[in-house]
Amino acid sequence: MSDHPVPEAASPEPVGQPAQPAQSAQSAPTTPGRLSGLKRFGGFLLAILVFFLFRAFTADDGTHGIKTGECIASVGTDDFKKVDCGDSTSLGSVTFVEKNAPTDETSALALCSKHGAANAFTSATSDGGAGTIICVADPK
Repeated sequence: MSDHPVPEAASPEPVGQPAQPAQSAQSAPTTPGRLSGLKRFGGFLLAILVFFLFRAFTADDGTHGIKTGECIASVGTDDFKKVDCGDSTSLGSVTFVEKNAPTDETSALALCSKHGAANAFTSATSDGGAGTIICVADPK
């Protein structure tokens, strides 16, 4: 026999419980619920963001690109388009364009009368009746 003490055998893990690996102090636990939710809905959220950015950059301000001095014609009951001033469908020439103005009939006609026009086209938005007013003088 030897004079050296014999080391005791390491005690085995309790039966039925898996061995747990030691966590290093540098690794932080992750939140798989948040990451998987982000992965699952990230594309959808990105698509919504792209849609709203597209609408913001392509939204019509109500003028359809019409400028003072150009002529317009009616399209349907509530829209208009640019036409040649000699066109038989011309309603007249645009004398003034105002954005973000009150679009009720009284306010629109009062604004247009100040700018030599008897007619007004409006495009109301959801801002409580604010929108674009296009003043149109009768054709000559």
